[in-house]
Amino acid sequence: MPEDRLFQVGDRDGFLDCLKGLAIITVVAGHTFQGATPDFDEYWPFRMIYAFHMPMFMFISGMTASFFYQRQIAAGSNVSVLRDDLSKKAQRLVVPFLAWAIVSYFLTPGGDFVAHMTKVIAFPDNGLWFLLALFQCSIAVTVATWLIMVFRRCAPQDQALSWGNPWTQAGALIIATFLVNLVSRCIPNGLGLYLARVHFPYFVAGLVYQIALSRGLPAVLCPLPYLIFLALVPFWHRTNVSSIVAYLPVSWGHPRSINSIYVMIVAAAGTLAFVDLAGSIYRRLPIFLERPFLFLGQRSLDIYAIHFHVLGTWPPIIAPILYSLAVSTALRLNSWTAMIFFGQRQSLLSQRRHSDFLLREVKPSQSAEAQ
Repeated sequence: MPEDRLFQVGDRDGFLDCLKGLAIITVVAGHTFQGATPDFDEYWPFRMIYAFHMPMFMFISGMTASFFYQRQIAAGSNVSVLRDDLSKKAQRLVVPFLAWAIVSYFLTPGGDFVAHMTKVIAFPDNGLWFLLALFQCSIAVTVATWLIMVFRRCAPQDQALSWGNPWTQAGALIIATFLVNLVSRCIPNGLGLYLARVHFPYFVAGLVYQIALSRGLPAVLCPLPYLIFLALVPFWHRTNVSSIVAYLPVSWGHPRSINSIYVMIVAAAGTLAFVDLAGSIYRRLPIFLERPFLFLGQRSLDIYAIHFHVLGTWPPIIAPILYSLAVSTALRLNSWTAMIFFGQRQSLLSQRRHSDFLLREVKPSQSAEAQ
């Protein structure tokens, strides 16, 4: 396998799909390990994965979104482009969030429907919180991108920056998202904004990473995330303050504040190590294994939405993923269910007919050129 496979332009999306495929496996594994024992916070497989898997998934979402925002910053697009993109993201994320909340109500015996929906909307961690948090993060980055466009138009021409430079784009995003984050602190924590605020730094980090470091970390820094993560994760706890933080002097500050910094360091180190490890796997992945991982990545949000309902199936991890893919495929056969549950306007059948049509259009032109 060629060493530069990861960095070929045509393979860039392929790597991200493979990365999302590996990431969704960790998400299913984390939820499986959580249900494996009542004392999950002392179960090391749970702690190893849960310490970083959702921040990592948000980081990868930022990597995926970076291509769109990078194009808009470089081209100085107008507001309508950003508005249309945000509308598509609402369809892709908010509609499935509400649809699966309704499904969870009918799968749970008893209860009041209005009370259930009110609870899920007010506290999204009772449902598919990641979808709503990702949409809220997208709103913030869209506003930040609009600020960059305004700055481009107002900046004096003799001080114009090279907006096609990735480092300029990444620096502008860091400054603009920091300002948006500061202003957002004035907004109350309703509608799950507390979850978006926690995960927004990882989303922005994914954007910046993909724009400025598309080839990954410099070789000299690659071992560092592994070392930090492996050194700190044994002391990580989901429900308690880290045992390291608990022994720190009181004069250092409030344990909860210090613990939040510790948690971010562990999550960031685990995320960077996982992305680097995924790159190594992708470069060496045989073709017959590459396609399944790409498919998992393309259906990662489908699996995230469905796997909660089949977590108890055997064999663990594998069966929930396979059942989720089966349900996903069935729902995607119809354009309405594809739209409602996954935010996709086209069904699998219409996509296949479209592909067949394109093939029929291409083949005659190719044969004419050959003649």
